[in-house]
Amino acid sequence: MQYLNEIKSKQITVLGLGVTGLGIVRFLLSQGFTPKVVDSRANPPGIDWLKEHAPMLNTHFGNLDDAALSSSDIIIVSPGLSLKIPAIAHAINSGVEVIGDVELFARINTKPVVAVTGSNGKSTVVTLAYEVLKEAGYKVALGGNIGTAVLDLLSDDFDVYVLELSSFQLDTTTSLKPISATVLNVSEDHLDRYDSYQAYIDSKLSIYNSAELIVVNTDDIQTYPINSGVTPQVSFGAQHGDYHLAPHNGETHFIVKGEAFLAVSTLAVVGKHNYLNALAVMALLSPFEVNKKQYKNALSQFNGLAHRCQFVAEQNGVKYFNDSKATNVGATIAAIDSLASDGENLIVIAGGDSKGADLNALKPYIKQHVKALICFGKDANELAAITNKSYLTNNMEEAVTLAKVLSRNGNIVLLAPACASIDMYNNYMQRGEHFVECVMAEQL
Repeated sequence: MQYLNEIKSKQITVLGLGVTGLGIVRFLLSQGFTPKVVDSRANPPGIDWLKEHAPMLNTHFGNLDDAALSSSDIIIVSPGLSLKIPAIAHAINSGVEVIGDVELFARINTKPVVAVTGSNGKSTVVTLAYEVLKEAGYKVALGGNIGTAVLDLLSDDFDVYVLELSSFQLDTTTSLKPISATVLNVSEDHLDRYDSYQAYIDSKLSIYNSAELIVVNTDDIQTYPINSGVTPQVSFGAQHGDYHLAPHNGETHFIVKGEAFLAVSTLAVVGKHNYLNALAVMALLSPFEVNKKQYKNALSQFNGLAHRCQFVAEQNGVKYFNDSKATNVGATIAAIDSLASDGENLIVIAGGDSKGADLNALKPYIKQHVKALICFGKDANELAAITNKSYLTNNMEEAVTLAKVLSRNGNIVLLAPACASIDMYNNYMQRGEHFVECVMAEQL
């Protein structure tokens, strides 16, 4: 906590009072700081907690131009706020240091960190890594862009931290020094926030800057660091890499540095994307002491995460999967690729807010594996235009009803929206839950 002593006299502003912002405020208060709290909303979430627990704090709720941000020494900004917002950009140009909660964590923490980013699969990988380390006897913490805010993790003494990090969090992080780090994959996302696709990729790749071990995906060259330098690298991939998949004794196995390690059937969840996630975990955890039995126990008990290619039900020979977390094109491609058979066996429900992404990358996968593409939401017309197999509907109820009409024995109905949910739902979880409700409603 030496860094905290160094900034005791600094004027600190917490910008953004969502879940992250409130966590920052609580942490600073616990360390004896009295930060200023600023939010552009007149009545932000968390304001009632502030009024009850910290009424003494100086606050500004409303137009950021009137918040005097440039009078701060340090601004700790929530990841949902772009650094290009004029008031924030002006503060930066005035010499104010703008960081995120992950950066503050990095300046304080002294324990090993496993850091994971990527367009898809982050939550699954960090959760599985957490379970494996726990099975191996480590006292491990899981947080960041999943579950617990990173600063809340400092209240206990852990052996290792496993962090899921978004590009937004990485944009305000420079001091993190992971023991291992990976960019799992990269596909177009958040182009409404970045100037270009390359800017988004560069944000992801910054996770490697001070990592001791870099883990790359041989199936996605965009996950490779721009300047490899002398940092050790290991790789994972479907067919190539230090960690890959290959047949052994008549069954597909996880291959670890040339040796058959465990059969993929050890993993409780199925699908190629899940096997790749497990390989990524093995590569990331190579600096730790984990034996085959511990891996076997953890993998066999891991049932996946809700809304991530989650099996919902089988009705009249048709299986239904909820992948509402597929909020970008790459995630939808991964879901289709994982569940597809040789023919056109999938009925895909998609749509929402595409965030400016190029949807055409879906075309070859729809052509080869998809029987029907059912679209709804803000960018439904744009999505439907990429194939002559498309159908337009007004909402989830209509989409699921149509899917039940079109499906036949042996088909799979997959919710994999390729879009954000914000046009119609509070979040992807609510969207996935609504899909499940519609599937489980009275059958046709």
